[in-house]
Amino acid sequence: MSTADQGSDNPSQAQPAARDLARRLINARRSQHATGDTPARVAAAAGDRLYRELSRWVGPDGCHALFTRALTQAQTEYPALAQIQLRARSEPYIDGVAETIMARGDPATAEAFESMLVHLVELLGRLIGDDMAMKLIERSLAASERGGPPSEARREEA
Repeated sequence: MSTADQGSDNPSQAQPAARDLARRLINARRSQHATGDTPARVAAAAGDRLYRELSRWVGPDGCHALFTRALTQAQTEYPALAQIQLRARSEPYIDGVAETIMARGDPATAEAFESMLVHLVELLGRLIGDDMAMKLIERSLAASERGGPPSEARREEA
């Protein structure tokens, strides 16, 4: 590993896998949404869905903390995310999408949401390990690709 790879400000080696997984999450939501939905709205919906799914495994507070950190990291690269609010235990979880699209445009907003999802995948990988993070997110992806119901409908009673 080179010195550049070891720096904390440089993208991790898992970044291409994280970006690929983020794009797959977005594409899975795109296939379920009406053709009139914009790329940014679809990316936000993918984030909403991922929040619901991951909340089952890391809890709503832990999941909210991960998303908040990912949003903060992505905001340094994408000022378009400045208007985005994360609303724990709310529907939708990601708020301010329409305002951000109007202020920054749909392509910039979609790219910013993708970056946020990439950061989320990387953070989760650092927390529980890349393999386990990929497995948890793959479960969410599989549910999206099946068109299954949101996790609340499958949540087991405590």
